[in-house]
Amino acid sequence: MPQALVGVIVKLGVSKLVATIAANVIVAAATTAITSLLFKPSVPKPDASERELKSPTPPRIYVLGKRRVFGSSMLFVNTTDSETVDVWAYCEGPIHAVAQVYLNDDPVTITAGSVQPLPDESYAGNKVLAGYNLGAFTETAHAPVVARVPDWTVNHRGDRIVSGYLVKQAVKADEFLEVYPQGDGVTMSLVVEGRLCHDPRNPGSNPLDPATWSYTDNAALHLLWYFMTYRSFDYATRIAPRLSMWISAADDCDVAMPLKDGGTEPKYRGCVMFSAEVEPKDIEEQFRQCFDGWTGRDENGCVLVYSGKVTAPTFSVGPGMILDYEVQSFVESENTLNEIIVRHVSEPHDFNMVEPTPWRDDGDILDRGMIVSATAEYQVPSHTQARRLAKRQLARANAFNRGKVMLNHLGREAANHRFVALKIVEAGATFFDGIVEIISAERDYETSGVTLDWISVDVNTDDWNPATEDGEPAPTATKTYLSPLEAPTIISASADFSDIGQSDDLGGSSVKGVRILIAANGPIRDDLTWYARWRVNSGPWSERQYGDADPGPGVSLVTDYVPYGTMVEVQVSYGTGDGRTSAWSLSKDVDTSP
Repeated sequence: MPQALVGVIVKLGVSKLVATIAANVIVAAATTAITSLLFKPSVPKPDASERELKSPTPPRIYVLGKRRVFGSSMLFVNTTDSETVDVWAYCEGPIHAVAQVYLNDDPVTITAGSVQPLPDESYAGNKVLAGYNLGAFTETAHAPVVARVPDWTVNHRGDRIVSGYLVKQAVKADEFLEVYPQGDGVTMSLVVEGRLCHDPRNPGSNPLDPATWSYTDNAALHLLWYFMTYRSFDYATRIAPRLSMWISAADDCDVAMPLKDGGTEPKYRGCVMFSAEVEPKDIEEQFRQCFDGWTGRDENGCVLVYSGKVTAPTFSVGPGMILDYEVQSFVESENTLNEIIVRHVSEPHDFNMVEPTPWRDDGDILDRGMIVSATAEYQVPSHTQARRLAKRQLARANAFNRGKVMLNHLGREAANHRFVALKIVEAGATFFDGIVEIISAERDYETSGVTLDWISVDVNTDDWNPATEDGEPAPTATKTYLSPLEAPTIISASADFSDIGQSDDLGGSSVKGVRILIAANGPIRDDLTWYARWRVNSGPWSERQYGDADPGPGVSLVTDYVPYGTMVEVQVSYGTGDGRTSAWSLSKDVDTSP
């Protein structure tokens, strides 16, 4: 129980019992209000960030910054030529660019509409066709889909929808697992550089003409896009009067932060993906989290914005403005955090959410012998930025002084500021005197005043030592591909006349035949199955399988009867236990004349 607080209340002429009850009420009210604001439940991640979706009415997805997006199926059919055709809708357009295409979890390259083979020869032979568009205001239907699906016409443009297609062409049965090692379950996802944003710092950017906007990962400009485009706030009346605040916030996001391994990165970047199903206040919060932003509305309805940095207050709240107040000068042990588990979007991890080194107060953990943690998910592209945000969040959650002040009309201006100088004095006693951050504000229309929730500010929050505070990123694992099988080599091939028998020639009549003895080289493996094939005069191949060949670098094979007295072309190959088959060897011509 906060005995110091009880003592202060008793000095004001209240009994100790009533003071104890009052102190507990103050603690509960202040802690609940602040905690709910600092650690809101996470907004559910859009399905488009993790998996393909099949729904007749998929939600609209918006992307700001660079993000990997899975699609919602618009078409999935088989053609009469045994091809499969898929078309997906990914997100709202227009977007700036597609930076990478994935087939399942493999980044691939598309050249002239064909997927290029991976190191293990997956998707080889130009058998997989793929493409996408950027969701222009007037789009063009995907031609390969129109050519294959009669019901899909040139009118299926997908205006303002980022879409893509994938055509998997038919292959021979013995080549299927080479071209499609994961079978028919191939899904295409796109890494997109999202919506263009207005930058008020750029003289060439016209807020009324999106064609003049540019791509950016600046987190403050993403929030500006949200108000201008998604919320359709009138720029002239609700943005422009406070434009200096937006410019200041954008400039702070671009500040170069040194990294312990050398180089720098912008202070606050964003890679926000959200669904139109999410409530606007939660969407706004996702943008703010990326730069520890603060927003409000002034008396004219203009949007106020501050970025995540401590600034000297330009407004002071004193005794002549305060009608009532609550002060809490401690944080309960069970509510004092000493660890924040951070998650962020990582390009080296295929744009998945990963956990770098958590932000921890190791001294407090050592002193108390316990870990009190919370989890924060940031839609930002680097672990260092995520840790900088977590540091600010931990300082805010553990702020030693906090409370509420109810102000008259003279203090109403405080609601327009993130940081104010607050001095609470009563009966000659000073209860608080310092810089505070406004966590929430609510107008009181009866008194023309305002009620503020506040916390004290640690002026050292912005200090950052890269060597000790950058932490380590989540570990990465390099994906390895099975090396393509090397074709075997025929060492020798000769006709065996010791056992002349009957063989069918190419015309179907029975003729005298001989066998061919083949010596070949291949890998030393226990799981090999060998094959030999032969033909005459570039005719069709005749093939035989040898499942009992002894393992080793060399193998001896004997064909069935082949035609007598002619030139016979022979080749060999092998298959492995995982279903792959090597290419055929170079041909060897054998004369079966005696």
